[in-house]
Amino acid sequence: MKKEKRSGTKAPLEGRPALNKEEIRSLLNASRTHENHYLWFRMLYSFGLQLSELVSLRVQDLDWSDHKILIHHSRTLNPRNPSIPYSLRRDLWFISQGKQGEDFLFSGRMGKLRPRTVQKMFSKLEEMTGLPISVFRLRRSLASHLIEAGWDLESIQEQLGLSSQKSLKDLLGQKPKQVPLKKFPLEEINGSAA
Repeated sequence: MKKEKRSGTKAPLEGRPALNKEEIRSLLNASRTHENHYLWFRMLYSFGLQLSELVSLRVQDLDWSDHKILIHHSRTLNPRNPSIPYSLRRDLWFISQGKQGEDFLFSGRMGKLRPRTVQKMFSKLEEMTGLPISVFRLRRSLASHLIEAGWDLESIQEQLGLSSQKSLKDLLGQKPKQVPLKKFPLEEINGSAA
């Protein structure tokens, strides 16, 4: 028995191009209306997180001695341990205070933050800015912006938890031109040094 392909909202968003830095800035500004939304959006964009990774982060995943975060809660992506950008360190430190290591970094009404809550945030941001947004589109945008910032493909692949160069090329669609300089895109958008 053949399974029918389901059509949903994901397919059209995957075909959309990466958001440019001005569009990311617009979404960042719109997310400032709610402090949690602002942090969630910056986390999703900075680390190229999938929803399951964001909602499963625990306090013990933060390594303050090396300023890194362990991202390992995905069935499809490789575990990774990227550096925490300067612009996120203060907020992550504050949100982790008073919590135990095994506590979820982001909590919700029933314990941990639910993916549906983050999807509602996307809907609000889309309503406010007119920009269609999805995790896939944020990941595609981050990959494009990292190339523009001078990151090599292997580093981008590692940052996003991808298992192969083919996965990265599939995510990117068309490869943007490379400029020699390695910087976190969020740092550039916020106007701070990396």
